[in-house]
Amino acid sequence: MSVLENSESPQVNLVHEFGQAFKKRDPDLLATLLHKDYRHITLPRSIARPEEAREEWLQHIGGFLSLWTESGWTIHSLIETPGKVVVHVTSWAKTSLGVDLNRESIFIVHIVTDEDGSLKIKALEDFTDSKTYLDFVKAVAAAKAEREHSASYAA
Repeated sequence: MSVLENSESPQVNLVHEFGQAFKKRDPDLLATLLHKDYRHITLPRSIARPEEAREEWLQHIGGFLSLWTESGWTIHSLIETPGKVVVHVTSWAKTSLGVDLNRESIFIVHIVTDEDGSLKIKALEDFTDSKTYLDFVKAVAAAKAEREHSASYAA
């Protein structure tokens, strides 16, 4: 059991639910955890990934989740303050394309109370290993292109 599963903190429990939604590869479950004004910020800025609003990010991440066959994360450290949880993680995913992801990130998770009284993630700053991230995105694009190319010859 991880520190997240044993936590009595509602904020930490929300972060645990977020991780579980990824493990289940469930964008609908992810959506229930996000505030209506959610923003996803991928850092460092040198990656040149634009800040995404809730629906943009859900569409973006949904495309990746549809390719994953399994995934998980290991939490190395967690710091909680009112309205914020900072998590240092190593995450991994296996894809149906044969392209695997293994990356290290620091998530700064901004948490607010929604109108109904539930906690929601208002923003997530994802400080990621830029080389691993960019290599993964390129490999997925190449594998998708190869799959489409092969399918066009089979037709």
